[in-house]
Amino acid sequence: MPKPLGDWLERHGSETRLALRTTLAALITFALAHLFRLPQGYWAVLTSVIVMQGSVGGSLKASIDRMIGTFAGAIWGVAVTLAIPHRGIPALALTLALALAPLALVAALRPSFRVAPVTAIIVLLSTSSVQEGPVPYAVDRVFEIGLGCIIGLAVSLFVLPGRAHGLLAGSAADVLRALTDLVETLLRDLAESPDRAVILEIHHRLRRAMARAETLAEEAKRERANRLTDEPDPDPVIRNLRRLHHDLTAVGRAVATPMPLQGRQHLAEPVAALRRAIADFLTGAARAFATRGSPPSLGPVDTALAAFAEAITAMRGSGALREQSGETVAQVYGLVFALQQLREDLRDLADRVAERATPARRADAKPADADA
Repeated sequence: MPKPLGDWLERHGSETRLALRTTLAALITFALAHLFRLPQGYWAVLTSVIVMQGSVGGSLKASIDRMIGTFAGAIWGVAVTLAIPHRGIPALALTLALALAPLALVAALRPSFRVAPVTAIIVLLSTSSVQEGPVPYAVDRVFEIGLGCIIGLAVSLFVLPGRAHGLLAGSAADVLRALTDLVETLLRDLAESPDRAVILEIHHRLRRAMARAETLAEEAKRERANRLTDEPDPDPVIRNLRRLHHDLTAVGRAVATPMPLQGRQHLAEPVAALRRAIADFLTGAARAFATRGSPPSLGPVDTALAAFAEAITAMRGSGALREQSGETVAQVYGLVFALQQLREDLRDLADRVAERATPARRADAKPADADA
């Protein structure tokens, strides 16, 4: 295999596996539709493609939603079709409105029913021009869509399965890499305000990565609820990532304006050491999440925080803080508080990484505070 193609496949492994699963599900469904002589087998093939998601939990939700919507729409569509005469265009339009409006409202309130209005329309309008009648037509559609759901879910489960917990680990690593870039940008130079354009770009990346992680967490919870995995509850990971983002937002507020010269003389070097230690820890945690490795040591972060605390103590002892304006004092203590809170959430991050490590690595891992 040419190296560029191999590199591309390695970077897009999950997408490639999803494409293979989708293609295989469509081919299997196509073969079964012809074996069962389904009148409109393309509905089954379309459904198998629609329900195929990146993770088993996502495919399970899509299958359940599609079946619920199909049953509801078919039953209501048949009931309206049989109950209301609809010969002629005006009568058909009125019947269509009566069939569609309640289901559209239900779909707006409960997204899992969003297929119901579509199914009702298909039953009503299609049976207006066929001889078999609404009930047999609806039964055929439900069977075809049910077949597509079953095949799509089965392929998702047994062919190169993508577990939501594994995908969540990758998304969590993406969030941590963006947080690393944020740390590097915010604490680069106390003499200057951080580059606002760069900060906005990083926050945009963070929002996208967090949105994907939250979606995958919901899919992972669905896998746990259906006993498809014994991985830990994903909610603590999401909460931790949110708190880390909030911590760095507080750090950003503390360094939004340049620090006066006297403050920089005491804090520039400790803050630079903290920047390196925190960035290294986040990078190591991202790598460990992606590889199910043990968490990195918090020792360097604690050492850097201790040096920072000593610098603050030296500022107080020398009277340097008393000579600063109220805004500068608030800035310094705001940074102190934000960094202390960040340290607590980094410890929690280490715990989240440790509980997802492979058993062998988990046994070898030190407690998060072992190097403190």
